[in-house]
Amino acid sequence: MIDKAEAVAKEDIRRIMLRRRREMSQEEIDEKSGRIAEILFSLDFIQNSQTIMVYVNMPGEVRTEKIIQGLLKAGKTVVVPVCIPRTVDLLASEIKGLDELVPGHYGILEPRREFIRPVDPSTLEIIIVPGLAFDIHGNRIGHGKGYYDRFLMKVPPLAKKVGLAFDFQVMPSVPICHFDVPMDLIITESGIKKQNE
Repeated sequence: MIDKAEAVAKEDIRRIMLRRRREMSQEEIDEKSGRIAEILFSLDFIQNSQTIMVYVNMPGEVRTEKIIQGLLKAGKTVVVPVCIPRTVDLLASEIKGLDELVPGHYGILEPRREFIRPVDPSTLEIIIVPGLAFDIHGNRIGHGKGYYDRFLMKVPPLAKKVGLAFDFQVMPSVPICHFDVPMDLIITESGIKKQNE
């Protein structure tokens, strides 16, 4: 059960972060997203993993098109999330290219119906996750629907969970619930903010 004060605190953080994101220019988002992608690709575990799930960004989020293209070019199995609003679940689906994506639920790009290739979450080695706010302990605040929290409970314990964020989205601490799943790593334009040893 979520404490009422905790829920209010999360909503306040969401409001602040959405406002801060809206204040960013597209040029700033592109530049910082490029730096985040460079840091991500420099990590050994990215080079050494085969099956990687990557979110497809909404406006204002760290952009992931170049990450997806880079992983595909490197011969990785790239998986993206598909929202299932009826059950508030995510379906993991392999893609072969960005041209397979069309606007889906909430306006997020998802594979066209004929390109949905379900992937068992137990095969995922890395999951790259969006968020509105993170803290230095790896805790995350999303949009409040719980899609990722439900999904992350299905992935192997050793699968690396990587949050991408702009510097201002990383706080000293954020309110958490018992069902929140922390990130192993948070990458911003200035480097790695949190890493499990």
